[in-house]
Amino acid sequence: MIIQKSIDIEDEIRIALTEYQTVYCRPLPAEYALPHILITMVGGSESQTIDTFSVVLDSRAETEAAAIEYLNRAVAILKQVAKEQTTAIRYVTVNSSGSWGEDPVRPDLAMCSARLEVVAHQIKAEV
Repeated sequence: MIIQKSIDIEDEIRIALTEYQTVYCRPLPAEYALPHILITMVGGSESQTIDTFSVVLDSRAETEAAAIEYLNRAVAILKQVAKEQTTAIRYVTVNSSGSWGEDPVRPDLAMCSARLEVVAHQIKAEV
């Protein structure tokens, strides 16, 4: 039987960004490079064969300026990937960006986040 299923959006975003930035999916490894982006899917919805994922990108760096620059670059890269339609990602909308948080493990690091809506086509799979 052929089915339509959602993609692993965290991994798809990781693949899209990894050529340009250091990127991780949850869980964040015990040892990591700075600066980096952590990708977390936090929800979403579907309509027929189109998924809209709610995704949070957390940027960590040594300074606030470096963290926000790294985050803004990641968002811009994802928008361009969607525009070029070379992956399953079709559209990226920013709901909030630049919101500051404190890293619960490393309060000495600067961290900021963006919440995105990422639209992607489901894929066919055989079961």
